[in-house]
Amino acid sequence: MRARLLRGFAATALALAVVLPGTTQPAHANPDGTNTSLIEMIDLALSLVGRVSSGAVTPALLFQMTQDVINAVDRSEAAVIAHIDAIASADIRGATRSAVLEFGELNNMEEDRLLDWVMEVTGNAIRTSTYLDAVSDLKAVDDIGYALITIYPIALVARARAGFSTTTTRTLFRNALQRLVDRLTPTCDTYLVDPRIPVIRIYECKVYGSHTAQYTEYNLNGTWDISGRAAVQAAASANTSRQVAIEVLNDLP
Repeated sequence: MRARLLRGFAATALALAVVLPGTTQPAHANPDGTNTSLIEMIDLALSLVGRVSSGAVTPALLFQMTQDVINAVDRSEAAVIAHIDAIASADIRGATRSAVLEFGELNNMEEDRLLDWVMEVTGNAIRTSTYLDAVSDLKAVDDIGYALITIYPIALVARARAGFSTTTTRTLFRNALQRLVDRLTPTCDTYLVDPRIPVIRIYECKVYGSHTAQYTEYNLNGTWDISGRAAVQAAASANTSRQVAIEVLNDLP
């Protein structure tokens, strides 16, 4: 009898290991695609702001660095616009979309237009981050997250290009990023795959919708192996604005 139970347990465990191996498993692979171009744009923008703040930039270099950011925005535009277009607020949606589209003309703006546009885009960045606190649906939070992650670097570059201070704007950006990270923190729980097998369970984390990941945990000699939990949490928020926000917070001067 004991031998049959052990063979049955082993067979069940093997079947579970095949379906749910002890590695991080996104329930849906890359639901929103990668954020490589967006992160590249932010890196370039922060590099420009840092160089300007230190005074280590010539007008020619500032022009070229601005163009590099513009080109990076162009590469990430399609993915960003898709999120912006999903924002419920027409004002926020229009202002953010306009900032992305008009940013391409930054190097060609006359001084008066540049100064006006800097104030406009800075105000819109602040309004976008304020709107983040006004919505409860996490999909909406994610879409707004992509918008503020895009418009704040645009505002920072525009301010640096016009010779304005970026200190307060960087602080506002950092605060908005932290709120975004907190709002999209995955919710995690465990459950037994089969109550008859109390030594195998699933650790699952979910942000919203298809942004879910899970890991099979085993109880070995009375101790649960929870070594995969950090990876599961990270996998659940992969391809969300939270993932980008975490990377930016690590690099924001």
